[in-house]
This record gives sequence, C-alpha cells and structure tokens, in this order.
Amino acid sequence: MLGPALFPISLSNQVFSTETVLPALPYIFTRHERVVFFVADHLQIYNKALRRGEGFALSEILQDFNGRQHYLQERNRWIERLTARITEANVNGRWKVIGTDDIADAKCFRIFRNVMLAYYSVHNFRAEVDKAAREYAIRRSERYALAEREGLSRGYLLEEIALSVRIHIFDGIDFEYYIGDQVAPMLNLYSGKYDFSPFDLAEMPPGDQRVRLYGLDGGRGTDHWIEQSAFGGVRKQDLDASLVGDPS
Repeated sequence: MLGPALFPISLSNQVFSTETVLPALPYIFTRHERVVFFVADHLQIYNKALRRGEGFALSEILQDFNGRQHYLQERNRWIERLTARITEANVNGRWKVIGTDDIADAKCFRIFRNVMLAYYSVHNFRAEVDKAAREYAIRRSERYALAEREGLSRGYLLEEIALSVRIHIFDGIDFEYYIGDQVAPMLNLYSGKYDFSPFDLAEMPPGDQRVRLYGLDGGRGTDHWIEQSAFGGVRKQDLDASLVGDPS
C-alpha cells in the first residue's frame, strides 16, 4: 500500500458533491495507507472580498468572515458521512480533515514569501499565474469588475500554491487527488518547468520525492483517475499503469 494521499476540497467548486466524491474515494483508500482531506477554508476570504464592490468596507468583510465561517466543521461532518458509506475498504482511523490554520505556521509563511518572490521575479511563472487568474476571473460573476475578480483570483492562487508546497514537501505527501483540472502553474511547478522547485520554495534540500497530481476523468467513470502532467495536459497512463515499476 502506498503512502498518504492528499484530497483537497474546493469550497467554490460545485462538482464537490456527494454524488461525485463518494464514488471516487474507495479507489484512493484501497491504494493509500491514509487520506488527508484539506479544506482551504480561509482562502474563501478572497471571494468574500469581492463585496468591496457592493460598498462594504474591508473591516466589515473580515469581521463577518471570521465570525461566521464554519467551512472546516461543515466539511468535516460531510466527510464523516461519506466515509461511513464506504464499504469497499476499511477506512476507520485512516483519514483526517485539516484546514488552513493547521498548516499556517512559520514554514508556510516562508514558502508564501518565496512564492511571492517567484511571482515578481520569474517571468514565465508570473505570466502563467496571471493567465490562470484571468481565465478563472472571466468565468466568475460579472456583477463585480473584471479587474477586481482577476486581482483577487491571483491572490487566491498564489496562496494556494504556498499551502500546497507546505503540505506536500514538509508533510511528505507524494500523491494528490483533485476533482477537476489543476491550474498550469501548479502542474508546472511540480513538473520542473521553472528554474526553481517546490524544494527551493520550501528552503529544503532537494530529495527523491516526487509529487504526483491526479485528476478525476469523469468521462471514463466516477473512479477513474489520471495523472495530470505539465502544460495543462494529462499523461497517457492511468493510475494503475503509473504505479507499475519505478515510480520515478
């Protein structure tokens, strides 16, 4: 059985429903010793900040968000209900749910600072972050100005990258399963396209660790995962094929 796997849960993506997630989980539990569900709860503040366009002061938005958001508790109860329905594998004691505050330590701050340095100093990384942020912003509600949507999407993405590196590199989680397509900057970071690596961002010496990112191929079944490659594409092998032989 393989080591731990990460399962990020998007709070703003409607595909994270019981109908989609439940059939996809047994596939992961039968292959990994444990599963870490990551709820990026505090990243939602970037979405809430769009309310500035409605006349709300930032202080009001922050106070309202910190006083009323219960995303982590809600998703924890949801995962409890889902895992209770899994019969294909014994999941007892083999999963946990974490939120942003669980990893927002000094290590995470250093990574975030280095992600920001990369954004402002590495042209191809900045260009791909900007492109991904703009594409996401265009798909969002037009009730807010595009420039505001784009800027906040960019902030969301940069912090998301930092959180990802914090979990994978420091917690030694080599596998990630995400329902949907990863954005190009995330894929290309882990695939070695840039002149810096996740280890550089974490200020760690490079090792043999390789992070593998998988997406759910809904067209081939609710439990068919494929490894996503750099440049926004997918590798030809599916999960089973990719685990045969040398994983490097």
